[in-house]
Amino acid sequence: MLLPTVSGQSAAGCKWKNCCRRSWEMLMAPVSPKNLRTTALLTSIYQLLISHCALFLVLLGLAHAEQMCEVLELDILDQKDNGFYNMSPFHNDLRLQTAAQLAVATENLLYVMAGIAGTYALSAIFLFFGVFKNRPGLIIPWLVVEFLLMIGLGALVFMLRDTKIVQLLGGQVPYFIICYILICMDYCKWYVMHSFYQSLRTMNKLREIATVAIPCPAPGAIPYRFQREHMYLGSNGYKHILTESPDGQC
Repeated sequence: MLLPTVSGQSAAGCKWKNCCRRSWEMLMAPVSPKNLRTTALLTSIYQLLISHCALFLVLLGLAHAEQMCEVLELDILDQKDNGFYNMSPFHNDLRLQTAAQLAVATENLLYVMAGIAGTYALSAIFLFFGVFKNRPGLIIPWLVVEFLLMIGLGALVFMLRDTKIVQLLGGQVPYFIICYILICMDYCKWYVMHSFYQSLRTMNKLREIATVAIPCPAPGAIPYRFQREHMYLGSNGYKHILTESPDGQC
């Protein structure tokens, strides 16, 4: 009896399929049910650190911008007192006014960024406690804020495509590649947290379905000798025991 032979092409195809399957399993291992909570917890800790570092840097820049505005105001007053503010050959008034407008615009932008960073840091705190305590309701603020942030970053990438940042990165092609790789990384974090949120909701629904109300007898209807599967009135209310002795003590 002749056994069927496997051609070289089919063997190579099987090896390629096995390699692709293993690669896909390794790629999806962080979001598997076994590792999903660990991945979500590590992601929440990372987001907590990143959000507070960003908030610190924005507040530091805001403090410098406020100090810069104060210095410019003092320089303008000093130039006016010394008579150099309107001196025609130097145009100090135009220079100081332009610098003051730029400083005010920078300060206003940093105020907006501080508000956004503060909101993101607060949502990251809710995210950490939601993952740590298995509370899906605390994960929702971060999911909403992160989704809106990804949309805003995608729009910002197109708005900055004609600035000097593109030239520093070597052209529009490297600029778009780097920016959208970062946005895809943010989406991966959002997908992990959304998957964990859905799993928590599913588990809560299963607990609600599996919860069965046990009828509680009246306080005087409890027999003296406790049998298996009977209710008794313990220190913290009615209890359901599986042993012969009260409070589950053998």
